[in-house]
Formats: sequence, C-alpha cells, structure tokens
Amino acid sequence: MDNLELISQLKEQAKEVSVRNGGELDAVIRRTEMIVRNVFGPASKYLTDIKELSFHPSFGPTTEEYKISVWHSGHKALINLIQTMEDELKLFQLTATQEEGATNPTQVGNQIFIVHGHDEEMKQYVARTLSILDLEAVILHEKPNQGRTIIEKFTDYSQVSFAIVLLSPDDVARPRHSKPEEEKFRSRQNVIFELGYFIGKLGRERVVALYRQEKNFEMPSDFSGVLFVPFDSSGRWQFDLVKELKSCGYKVDANKLLS
Repeated sequence: MDNLELISQLKEQAKEVSVRNGGELDAVIRRTEMIVRNVFGPASKYLTDIKELSFHPSFGPTTEEYKISVWHSGHKALINLIQTMEDELKLFQLTATQEEGATNPTQVGNQIFIVHGHDEEMKQYVARTLSILDLEAVILHEKPNQGRTIIEKFTDYSQVSFAIVLLSPDDVARPRHSKPEEEKFRSRQNVIFELGYFIGKLGRERVVALYRQEKNFEMPSDFSGVLFVPFDSSGRWQFDLVKELKSCGYKVDANKLLS
C-alpha cells in the first residue's frame, strides 16, 4: 500500500468514528500521528495540528447538546486535516525532488510569485516590499500571454521557490439555505485555488498568506498549518515575511525596510 492509499484509508476510518466514542477516536488519532511521522517526517507541522484538535469543552458544566457540537467541530477539523495531507500527495503529486528543492536553501531564486485578488493596494505594497529586498515579484497579469491559455501561462510562471498569497475580502457569500445576515466576505475563488496549488508544489513552509483584517471575513479553514499573517498598517507583516524568507534560505536584509 502506497502513502496515498494509506492516507485515503485513514480518512475513511476517521469518517466512521462514532459520535463521542473515545476509544475509536483515540485509535484514529494515534494512527494519524503514526502515518504523519512516517510519511511527512517527525518534524511535520501536521503533528502540531493534531495535538491542537479539541473534542471536548474547555470549561464546564455544559449542556449535552454543546458537548456534541464541540465533538462534531473537532471531528470535522480532523477530517479536514487528513484531507489536506491527501491533497499534498494526490492533487499535486509531490516528488522527492520537489520536496528536496523546497527545503534546500541553495535552490532558491529571486522570483516570488504573488497571488492576489482585487485589492490593488495590497498587491502594490507587497510588490514594492519585494523590490526593496532585491527580489522580483511575479504578478501573472503583468506577464506577456504569448498565445498561451491562462493555465499554461500560470504553470510557466509558477516555477518559483516561494509564494505570497493575498487574501482580501473581495466576494460576499453564504450557504445556499442560510439567511442573508449570515453572509461573509471571502477571497476570490482563484486565490484559494492558487493557495492550494502552491502549498502542494512548494510545501507549506514556502507559502505565506497575508490577509486583510475585516469583520466577518471568512478565512479558508482547510489549509491547516499555513502561516496566515495579518496585513497590518504598521508594516509588521514585512518583518514576518523577512523571517520566513530567511528560514527558506533567502539572503534578505530587514534593515532595508527601515531606510
């Protein structure tokens, strides 16, 4: 059985756990941790994500209905986490070469792909920051088409070692049968797609998601372990970005941001 089949089987096992059955749940969590250590390594962020899952109220006494609600929330988070693992192996077909390139600090270029929505201010600010750090921002719509389809163009220009994804509240949406007051702001669908693409292609440690802080802004919940950084007016996000770039082997100088 290969790794993909192993994780797919694990997901189905997790789905079948009976409500509030502590024995079944413990068995699945232990199996999940074992698989993560052997498939993604003992330092994988997934192990931290698993330990942060909560299936019981943190305070009491509470109603039985609330206890069941908390359990369902934790159960859904566990399945989402396993789904993310499956995505890394199934949708993006990570190879050993890609994994080595994603963690080898000697294999970095100066191009950084910027995934963006409709927030022009965020896009320009991030591009200017990269320029100050002597890095080149890759913004897809600014590149020539040369007769290529959108997906061909995207694939060609996504040959980078790091990506910054800008999550801005561009769309408004709600579940089909919910009330209008339940509407929330969301990022564009292409932004979420490209976030997943780069997580699979580069690894989570080489993807930083900057988000515009807004009331009722719905953050993508299925990308457990991704670094989400608030796009704040003070510019602190710039130094968080520098820290992440350095950890991936980029020789960038934060002092340039102060000049």
